[in-house]
Parts: sequence; structure tokens; C-alpha cells
Amino acid sequence: MRELHRTKKKKVDGEIPHIKRRTSYPSVLIGRLGISSSFQGNSVGKQVMDFIKAWFRYDNKTGCRFIIVDAYNEEAVIKFYQKNDFSFLQPEEDELEQLIQERGDGAKLMTRHMLFDLARLE
Repeated sequence: MRELHRTKKKKVDGEIPHIKRRTSYPSVLIGRLGISSSFQGNSVGKQVMDFIKAWFRYDNKTGCRFIIVDAYNEEAVIKFYQKNDFSFLQPEEDELEQLIQERGDGAKLMTRHMLFDLARLE
């Protein structure tokens, strides 16, 4: 098991009451979710996310509290996860992306970590 970077841990800590905070949190990582272009726009992605959320939450099959995604840093992808109630795990990545763009060498922050708290489904 890998430890969260301290800035990511602070974000997760903000979701947990102080008395219940721990040094690690059970979560599942969805590296990347892809939907074939022939199925996009038909709510298939939302249905898949709803299924994943329900499967990990109800009956607590895995003991996970969070779902984390490593989303491509593209507007449509970010909007998809935001519409599915994910938030940025590391908001300071916005500042990092700005600094990268200011260098002017065409580099880009390729992915963003986003978080969904399964406790929101209660």
C-alpha cells in the first residue's frame, strides 16, 4: 500500500471528522475509465460510474471509503468526473499547471487526481 502525498492527505483529512482521522484511508483507484466514442453521449459513462459507486458502497464489500481517479487533464474528461461529483484531490495542481504553461515550452500537466467520498451516498 502506498502512502498519500501530504497535500493529498490533507484533502482527504478535510472529509473526515477530526476524531476519526487515520494515517491511511481505504480507497480504490480507477486509473482511467474509457467509453467508446460510439457510446458517448448516451449516459453510459454515468451509468458505469453509478454502478461502481454503488458496488463499492453498499454492503461495504471492500471497506473502501473513497474512489480516486487519475483523469486525463482534458476539459471534457474533467467535466465528466465533476458531473459525477468528483472533486480535485490536489487543487494546487491548478497552480502547477499555470506555472507549466507560463514556461511556454508546450508542456502540460497530463493527469489530475480526483476524489469521490462514498459516504456521500448514505
